Amino acid sequence: MNPTHANHVFLIGQVIQTWTYSDDRICRVAMQRTSFQAPGQVSDLVNIVIPGAVKRGIVVKKGDTLHVSGFVRNEDRETPLSKLTKIKLPGELKNLKIKQIVTQVYASSWQLVS
Repeated sequence: MNPTHANHVFLIGQVIQTWTYSDDRICRVAMQRTSFQAPGQVSDLVNIVIPGAVKRGIVVKKGDTLHVSGFVRNEDRETPLSKLTKIKLPGELKNLKIKQIVTQVYASSWQLVS
């Protein structure tokens, strides 16, 4: 018997950063933790992919509130070390590629509240 799995996410959060990747707009979103959780970090962060947003001219700004329904997906990437740091690297390290497993929420529907 196969177990049933559910991969559906609903979240509301504040946009703290945006960038593009191909035709997609990616938003880093902060979600305030519920009051009954242990003290410590006051918010959780997640990256949201809005597919095709660049091609459609959709703009998301820092400070916007984003309501998202979607699913979690992982992607394996090889990223140059120079893109992961702000310090100047010696020549042999600039093009060194680091394997990353990136977990994101892929938005199937979303609403922007400015």
